[in-house]
Amino acid sequence: MERMTSFLLSVAPIIVLFVCLLVVKLSAKLASMITFFAAFAEFLFWVKPGSIGMAITIEKGVMMTVFVGLIAFGAMLLYNLVDVSGGFSIINRWLSNVFRDRFVLFLMISWVFSAFLQGIAGYGLPAVIATTILMKSGFPAAKAAAASLLGHSWAISFGSMGSSIFAIDLVTSTPQKEILTGMSRYGSLGMLCCGLGVCFIYGGAAFVCRGLKYVVPAWAAMTVSLMVMAEYEMVSVIGFVTGMVGVAVMMVVNRLSDRKERSMADAGQKRRLFASVLPYLLIILLSLTFFVLNPGLEISVSFPGYETLQGAVVEAKPDYVVFNILKYPFTIILLTTIASVIYYCRIGRMERKQTGLILQNTIRKIVPTETTLLFLLCTASIMMDGGMTTILSTGIVELTGSGYPFMASLIGMLGAFITGSNTNSNILFGSLQETAALSLGMEPALMCAVQSIAASVGGTIGPTTTALVAAAAGKSGQEIEIYKYTLLPTIVTAMMLGLTNIIFI
Repeated sequence: MERMTSFLLSVAPIIVLFVCLLVVKLSAKLASMITFFAAFAEFLFWVKPGSIGMAITIEKGVMMTVFVGLIAFGAMLLYNLVDVSGGFSIINRWLSNVFRDRFVLFLMISWVFSAFLQGIAGYGLPAVIATTILMKSGFPAAKAAAASLLGHSWAISFGSMGSSIFAIDLVTSTPQKEILTGMSRYGSLGMLCCGLGVCFIYGGAAFVCRGLKYVVPAWAAMTVSLMVMAEYEMVSVIGFVTGMVGVAVMMVVNRLSDRKERSMADAGQKRRLFASVLPYLLIILLSLTFFVLNPGLEISVSFPGYETLQGAVVEAKPDYVVFNILKYPFTIILLTTIASVIYYCRIGRMERKQTGLILQNTIRKIVPTETTLLFLLCTASIMMDGGMTTILSTGIVELTGSGYPFMASLIGMLGAFITGSNTNSNILFGSLQETAALSLGMEPALMCAVQSIAASVGGTIGPTTTALVAAAAGKSGQEIEIYKYTLLPTIVTAMMLGLTNIIFI
């Protein structure tokens, strides 16, 4: 009876979050706040950490929020800079000129170009942009929205300058490189499934077969990119560099397949295109430079251990959060943004007064996300220090036994569906997945990896993201038209990830 009570108390914060989002239909910000206070109350009266212990645990959540939140802010800042300077419009026109086969254009925009955008922006914006481009090119709204949602989803775990990777790293003790290596493997499978799924959305099984000559070469090249970037822990650029590789390979294959003469871009068009992609080139250059130089300038935050009023010991956490100042994604984005603004103002692409508008738009859009992150990360910190994740994972392992590796994928997908975010799913369930793997004697890095990739793909059917993209497609209130295309490939992909996890773990 006592074990059942402990399990129910441990799962209560997650149930509160699910009810707030799915039943009461509150915003993610409000739902996460209510969930935090529910977890806080349990922590205070059940775990009884004492005032010092409570302060330490909450401070851990706040520091994790600062670390991930600055990256999210920087990603949104760079996106708004490129948008205001007209960069996306120029890139869109260039892509439409290069890819004249409508099927190839559809696949290119929704699968690899959206993944490239995900590397920088995230938070549903890549799917919105891809949907808008496809609709401007004459594709049906529901298909455009569905393909964009599914096509970019494989890259969510690697996007937003690595914020999802940093999130799962912060809530687990498994070395980041091990998790990242596992993510590159499962990400490769997710990438392939999403590419073929986009082909299916376009025209059924016949176009899956036709799309193989484009999907397979791009998938192979992007898989190599993922694995190389994972090996060297190039976390901040792994997403959009892999997307750029996919764009390049698709261009080559398209060129070999379509040998008709094209109109050549003049010098002015080339300069405008260069200016549009300059921020991304700078990010790659700075990331590689700091990676090679490996500057040792770091700020680390450690936390002491403490004993609860009931005698339970929470261990000390040395170097709990480490800021490698020059390799930290926010620093790289900030330097890139400053250099790009100076260049754009000099060539007349934007005016100085627009920098204020960019900053205002960034703050306005990112505040709800940052607030949600704060409450969820503090909740995750409470659940970890309070032993709730250990109790949960032990109970789930006892229920599922050897079938847990398959369930791990579905848990990740469900977390993203409920919270609307890969990062939030990783925060909630990353520690649980790691603890479950250890209790089963399995590889925790792979369990954490399948959690993240399944959550990534699960973002395809998240109600909040779907509603956002539906609004861009003019389908608000008609989301069912989008779900008719996205539900099946999303569930199949999650099941494939689960089956693969059983084999390799």
